[in-house]
Amino acid sequence: MANFQLQENETLVGSGMMAHKHRQSVTRQPTRGTIYVTNQRVCYYESWSNHVYMDLPLSEVTGYDTKRVLFATFVYLYDRNNKCYAFSGFPAKNLQDWLEQVGVRKLS
Repeated sequence: MANFQLQENETLVGSGMMAHKHRQSVTRQPTRGTIYVTNQRVCYYESWSNHVYMDLPLSEVTGYDTKRVLFATFVYLYDRNNKCYAFSGFPAKNLQDWLEQVGVRKLS
């Protein structure tokens, strides 16, 4: 198990509980965990196992997009290989603000 740790010269910009939809899930249900945005990277740790589903340096993040479905806002984060990470939850607006603060641009 891993616990989120700031690296040397790294500053936490924001964090919050979110759901992450990923293809490796056996049940196809979103995991629940915490997303961390720092001045160096974006990470997502699952709550119950502390498994690291994403740990991307900002240099690997190409941008983000959003989509609203009923009352939920989804934030889609893309890496250099065009891999998409989908997040939803109450901090979705905050996540967009944190990404903008560290220089990640909105794609559409």
